[in-house]
Amino acid sequence: MIFNNIKRKQAVKDFFEYVESELLTNEENSDVINGVKKQLKKGLELIENNEWGIAFENLSSELVEHYIIVDRKGNDLVKKVIKLCKLNKKWEFDLRRINSIGYKMGSWKLTDSEKLAKENIYTFYKPSREILNNLKVGNIVKLTFEFESSNPEHPGAERMWVEITEINKGKFIGTLDNHPFYLHELYAGDEIEFEYKHIIDHDLGLSEPNLVDKYYDRCFATNKVLYENAPINYIYREEPMEVDKERDYVDTGWRILSGDESDEYMEDLENISLVSVGSVLSRDDSFIDLLESEVGTSFERNENGIFEKINE
Repeated sequence: MIFNNIKRKQAVKDFFEYVESELLTNEENSDVINGVKKQLKKGLELIENNEWGIAFENLSSELVEHYIIVDRKGNDLVKKVIKLCKLNKKWEFDLRRINSIGYKMGSWKLTDSEKLAKENIYTFYKPSREILNNLKVGNIVKLTFEFESSNPEHPGAERMWVEITEINKGKFIGTLDNHPFYLHELYAGDEIEFEYKHIIDHDLGLSEPNLVDKYYDRCFATNKVLYENAPINYIYREEPMEVDKERDYVDTGWRILSGDESDEYMEDLENISLVSVGSVLSRDDSFIDLLESEVGTSFERNENGIFEKINE
C-alpha cells in the first residue's frame, strides 16, 4: 500500500511538473495563467497531504476551463494518474478537448479530394495544381481526415491544418497544426505525409474562378426535389429576399419544384428549403443555362425533356 501511495504521489507530481514546465511556457502571462499557477501551488500542498486525486482534479478543472490542452506527453501522464488514482477516465478526453468516444483506433485516412471534387463539381472546390504549385515549406494546408466510429453523432471526417515541412517530387511531409476533436490517436505536432490530391485549402492568399463560388448563392427548392429524388420540372425566378448583411450569401430569387406540389404542400414551410443553387445543380444541371434569366421568368420541362419559357 505504501509503495502504491508513493507511485500515485509521483505520478501526480510528474503531471504538475509537465504543466508548469511545458504547458505554461507557451502561454502569455495573464490572469488565466496566474490562476493555473495558484492551483499548482495549492495542489502541491494537497499532494504532500496524500490528496493526490483532489490535487489533480482541481488543476485539471482549471486547465479545462481555460482551454489549455495537453499534448501527447501530457496525455500519457494523465492516463497514468487516472489508472493509479482510480479517477474518472473522462479527464483524458476533457483535457484534450476531444469528443472521441466511439472512434476506432487506426481507422483514419486522408480523403482523395480530387476524386471528391470531380464527383461534386458544384458543391466541392479543390484548389487547382496551378495554385498549389506555389506551396513552399512553411505554408499551411488543410486536409480531410476520414475515420470510422461507432458513435452516430460523429461526422465521419475531420478537417485539419498541416504545416508543410518538406516537399519532394509531389510528396509532402508536414506537422499537424491544430488539436483534433475526434481522432483520438492524433495530436498537434504529429507528422503527416500527403499529396496534392489531399489538399483542400491553403494560406497562399490566391484564388481562382470556380463553380462552387459561382453557384454558392441561394434558391428555394421543395423537399420533393431535394430529398425524395423527384425530377425538376418547373422553375421560376421571383424578387429575391432582402439582403441580410449578417449572411455571406444572397437569395437569387430562383424557386425549384417538381411541378406536382399541391397548394397545401407549398403552404407548409417545412416542405421548402433554402439551399445553394449548386446543391440543386448537383442533382440536375439541365437548366444551368437559364440561371441568368431575369426576375419574373418561368420555365417548364416539356414532353421532350426540354425547359420552355412559359407565360403566367
